[in-house]
Amino acid sequence: MQASVKIMDIDVDMMSNDVFIRKMNEYLTDDHLDVIMFASTKMLNKAMEDEEYRALLEKADLFLPGEKALLATHHVDALEAGDMVVNYRSLGMMLENLIKEDRTLYIIADTEEAVKKLQHYCKKMQPELRMVGSYSCEQGMEDAAIVNEINSHTPDMILLNLPVGVQEGWIMEHSSLLNARLCIAIGGVAELIFAMQKETPEWVRKLHLENLYHRIFREQAVKKDFRTRIFRKKITKYNNQNEIHDYTKDDSR
Repeated sequence: MQASVKIMDIDVDMMSNDVFIRKMNEYLTDDHLDVIMFASTKMLNKAMEDEEYRALLEKADLFLPGEKALLATHHVDALEAGDMVVNYRSLGMMLENLIKEDRTLYIIADTEEAVKKLQHYCKKMQPELRMVGSYSCEQGMEDAAIVNEINSHTPDMILLNLPVGVQEGWIMEHSSLLNARLCIAIGGVAELIFAMQKETPEWVRKLHLENLYHRIFREQAVKKDFRTRIFRKKITKYNNQNEIHDYTKDDSR
């Protein structure tokens, strides 16, 4: 039985990184497409307001935490210390530990720049991974043409980075048509992956602006922590409302 936690009544899967890596390698031996989603606060906020979108999330084979903020009320530091999947970094661990069997990857993203960043990230994490193709929404192809393009390459994996809402709808609509074994949807957390890779640009070093550059990133980290506190308050408020509702219901009997 697979472990999970409920976050605002949405099941988020919980497992160790070792189990996650093993599952991914197992999925890559399947003869059908498994869909993995890395959850974000934005995705859960949308799911609370949109039942149809929530139903799409529930169709994923795995719905894993992509941000620590999601686990703010679940002792996230202890989970991380126990080597559990708590955020997007587990994607990199999985890529590093792919069983070397000439694995291939196709990337779909909203922009060409995002495609290039993801190619760089994946090759950095797993140099033996073969990039067999990519598509960015800037190309403006019809869905049927995109599916045919992907299937012509028969990739082992599809890495999907589209806007929240568009991403989940697209993969669930086309999953049965795609000739691949694993789709990993990271649209809610891709920007965090890009930020993790960011190095000090050469022009910043030449102008001796490193202190300013890194101060800006520290300010972004503070904003991220602020968003985490807001989400934690939202979870607490939701749980308190449910407790009051349950108490009122029991009291009326």
